[in-house]
Amino acid sequence: MAAAGAALPQGRRRERPEWLETFGGQVAALIGALLIAMAIGSIIIVLYGESPITVYSAILEGSFGDKNGFGYVLANAGPLIFSALAVSVCFKGGMFNIGVEGQYIVAMAVSSWAALKLDFIPGPLLMIVVVVFAMLGGMAFAAIPAVLKVKTGAHEVVTTIMLNGVAASLVAWVIRGPLRYHDIGGGYNVNLRTDPFPDNAAIPDIGHYFGMISSVRLSWVLPMALVTAGIVWFIFKRMRLGYEARAVGAAPGSALAGGISIGKVQIQLFLLSGALAGLIGLQQLFADKGMMPAGYEAGIGFLGIGVAFLGQNNPAGIVFAALLWSVLARGETSLQLQTDVPREFVIILQGILILSVVVTYQVARRRLFARQLRRAAEDEDLEDSASGADIEGLAREDR
Repeated sequence: MAAAGAALPQGRRRERPEWLETFGGQVAALIGALLIAMAIGSIIIVLYGESPITVYSAILEGSFGDKNGFGYVLANAGPLIFSALAVSVCFKGGMFNIGVEGQYIVAMAVSSWAALKLDFIPGPLLMIVVVVFAMLGGMAFAAIPAVLKVKTGAHEVVTTIMLNGVAASLVAWVIRGPLRYHDIGGGYNVNLRTDPFPDNAAIPDIGHYFGMISSVRLSWVLPMALVTAGIVWFIFKRMRLGYEARAVGAAPGSALAGGISIGKVQIQLFLLSGALAGLIGLQQLFADKGMMPAGYEAGIGFLGIGVAFLGQNNPAGIVFAALLWSVLARGETSLQLQTDVPREFVIILQGILILSVVVTYQVARRRLFARQLRRAAEDEDLEDSASGADIEGLAREDR
């Protein structure tokens, strides 16, 4: 029996940890998708009459040509990380929150109100209060489609799309009404915006520590986004809500049979998504503008959908996807200055990249799943062989 028991471990191959195999597959898929997108983009560039090397060099030079260009990339990545995380949270539970845009602009209005009306709060405490109010504003607006879905069965795609329009109109009224700029000057105000925020409501700049110019506006928003990505990873990998969200997203029937309250999980995910959406506007308002302008709609909530797909709803993947997206967005300017290729090529390249990532990740996942099935079948065969050896040994001992 001892010999038979010892034969089983010897028959097993030395296995890599599952997390390492999955991470390696994701990295390989991302690199493969990037190469595919660049290859297809090269064909488009050649048809346009330009050199792919010249075009790609121009894009990279705009982002990495000097530290200020890279600073712009980092500064733009922060809001994209928040936006993609907000989208991915609902994806985990099998829901599609297209209302991140509306939730984020409502949060901008709420945080602006907090900065202007609670200016008596001393020191950096006002900045903390502003961040909290931004999250509360996003959560409050996200609660509407969540409750409608759970209580009435209304599909979140429809309700969130409709609420985006409501949010835009609501915030437009706020800028023209309760939070309108008071120093009219000359009897009218053509620059619709709020009053300037107090200095202690601003999010401090960190770009000067690296020798970047002040217009780069690299602030503490980026470290906040990185820490938030880590928190989201912890929630979905180590906490009960993450387990329940994955169960509801994968098989709602099985989750319900297992005692999970689907409605409760969906509301929690929407509230978490809204809180993350509320942080998107911190860079624009409290690190850059110092007030809320009329042009508050930047489309970052919709860009987060593409970044979430690019990062495959994984917090670590989202961080890298946001940086890549920022590099391409930053490269638009140098592309126009150094080549004849229109800036719309960057948008085409981003779309091709998303499609390539979706395809390559699906191929990688299927290969990984097939490998795991083969490994499980081999392990089962080994166990059956060991069990047969044990039975033969017992039979010999009985005789």
